[in-house]
Amino acid sequence: MLRARVDRHRCIGAGNCITIAPSAFDWHEGDFAKADVVDPDSVEDELLREAALACPTMAIVIEEVEELLPWQLRTAGAGRARRVMKTFMFTDIVGSTQLVEALGDEAWEVLLRWHDETLRSLLTAHQGDEVAATGDGFFVGFDSPEAALACAVAIQRRLADHRQTSGFAPQVRIGVHASEATQVDQNFRGKGVHEAARIAALAGGSEILASQVTAAGTRYQTSDPRSVGLKGIAEPVEIVSINWR
Repeated sequence: MLRARVDRHRCIGAGNCITIAPSAFDWHEGDFAKADVVDPDSVEDELLREAALACPTMAIVIEEVEELLPWQLRTAGAGRARRVMKTFMFTDIVGSTQLVEALGDEAWEVLLRWHDETLRSLLTAHQGDEVAATGDGFFVGFDSPEAALACAVAIQRRLADHRQTSGFAPQVRIGVHASEATQVDQNFRGKGVHEAARIAALAGGSEILASQVTAAGTRYQTSDPRSVGLKGIAEPVEIVSINWR
């Protein structure tokens, strides 16, 4: 069985993959100049390979299922599955492709290394469990909304401080959502994980978005709630922006 991923730094939005396999690929939510993987299992392996080979910049990477992180798999892992209540956080550098182009590969790698080390230190300080690194961001699980939001606020404040003292830090979007999910070993899957990722995709640079139910009862001030539709989720979700300044 094969899986596919899109290297967003290489993708130039030619759209060949979407034309060849529209059920497997679509435009990246929030960035319609980039392609994204939707459902690679909806097409035969040969068509998936054909779509990848049609990419002019070779931005589509085809992988054997065993090479992927377990949290990305639909099948059960080696451990026993159990239902848990967790608070999930997704982070993502905004405009990373433009940064790579402006800085060049070497400078980008230095910046990305600093970003990863900075965020990981804050994840550890707030007892966040890193589920996966997503290229230019992280997927993290926390035991409570308070801990997750405290970490998100600490991240934005650390980046803001670095801009003040050093002149630059990348803009990072953060989404936080508490939900029940299925846990297998250290991996999580289920509707709540997808909701957390979709909420993060709606955030702007230096913004923390959370579902209203997640932020309720925490010490953080929020914007007025607004109802949004999340891709692939039938019911709208009430979200708020967290005041971290």
